[in-house]
Amino acid sequence: MESSRQIYSLTALLIFFLVSPLLFAKTPTPNPTTPPEEIDEDLLIRRLQSMENRVVKPRYDIVVKGYLNTYLVRGRARTEEILGKRFIYFPIFEDALFSAELPDELKALSIVESALSNRAVSRVGAMGLWQFMAPTARELGLRVDEVVDERRDARRASAAAAVYLKKLHKQFSDWELAIAAYNSGSGRVVRAMKRGRGTSYWDIRPDLPRETSNYVPAFIAVSYLLEYYDEHGLNPQYPIEEYMLTTTKLVHQDLSFEQIQKLTGLDLEKIEFLNPAFNLKKIPASDKGYNLTLPTKYMEKVSAWLDANRPDTEDKLAEPTPIITLAPKPKEVDAYHNFDEITHEMAQGETLEALGQLYATSVGKIVEWNKLGAEKPKVGEKITILVPKNFERPKVERLGLLARLPAERLKTVLAIKLEGNNKVPETVKAEDFLYHTTNRLESIFDIAAKYKVDPQAILKLNELPLTKVFKPGVKLKIKKL
Repeated sequence: MESSRQIYSLTALLIFFLVSPLLFAKTPTPNPTTPPEEIDEDLLIRRLQSMENRVVKPRYDIVVKGYLNTYLVRGRARTEEILGKRFIYFPIFEDALFSAELPDELKALSIVESALSNRAVSRVGAMGLWQFMAPTARELGLRVDEVVDERRDARRASAAAAVYLKKLHKQFSDWELAIAAYNSGSGRVVRAMKRGRGTSYWDIRPDLPRETSNYVPAFIAVSYLLEYYDEHGLNPQYPIEEYMLTTTKLVHQDLSFEQIQKLTGLDLEKIEFLNPAFNLKKIPASDKGYNLTLPTKYMEKVSAWLDANRPDTEDKLAEPTPIITLAPKPKEVDAYHNFDEITHEMAQGETLEALGQLYATSVGKIVEWNKLGAEKPKVGEKITILVPKNFERPKVERLGLLARLPAERLKTVLAIKLEGNNKVPETVKAEDFLYHTTNRLESIFDIAAKYKVDPQAILKLNELPLTKVFKPGVKLKIKKL
């Protein structure tokens, strides 16, 4: 009898939970950014076919569809977190890839590997943004032990990933095979090529491990996401400014996180987030040095203390005393106390992300200062930006979209002086030229790299500004070498 009552009670409770949402549900408020239940496949296919990617040839199949559905529909909140983390890690990836002369598109690989989580650990023990196994990391020169695990050092791990990817591409002479080998090891790819008697990833795909057989489709989906996320109403969740505006210094002497906290008043949690490679919350002394990353506004004080306490310095500073205020007030955090207010007029193709990099501030602050909503600023719209009085900003008219370039490439660009007469000498004959017609959004640097010519020469020849970004269908004259 008692068991019958329990069954009845459980049944009644189950019915209540099933029906109650219908009884108490409110009429949903229409939301223009609500994701569609189904993805427009025809539109996806057209976009994928129009994409240019030096690593993979985008294609659409059921596996690509599954990943896109996860990123664009079912897992939107996590996707927006990933898109925000780009502003912490992509500049580091771009520098490493550019230094190794590798395609910029490879930075998408880290999203496939770790979803841009520097503390990600796989079920088999791979770790970090690039998911290195310990033996592979050590072979690439990274320290992996109980004190330091450089698989979580974003800069050194990215440099190692670039070296590894370059080695794999040299082995297979094909990027799709190379990134498959990055996932499963070159041995498995070689064996699959022998079994399947194929020379392309898609030929040998049935003979690869399941995870690797889905790897290139995942890369295609992430590449699509990075190019079209805004078309799907996805809004990056920007990290706090202290995680985006950082400086990295090579440290050779002992330095604990506690000492850094005492010097700066920075929360230990933030120090740990920016320096996850140090398992014991301290940097050990070493000849080669280890990377210390801190918010830029705190690094000067730490650098001064380190310089004053070098082993060869006689007058050492005393142990830092704790700073009581660990959480500065908003006005103190905002910047360096004395500001100039400037006005920036939005140019064609410019983004808030580009302005943030250009003026060393965050997108969130630009949005706050200008009371911007969800819509992007229009061309010609005037944006107010606060900069420190001692801030040396580059000439805006010469930068424009160039703020998206890796730091080293940007330095090279800024060194270019567009001087002299832009007119083409009359003595140059028509047969001395070749012509390039753009078929996608391209910058002058994309085009110059393709033809191995100086971008300045193309600009002078076509009487164009440095900031020009070319839409599809533009015809450019290029002098033959």
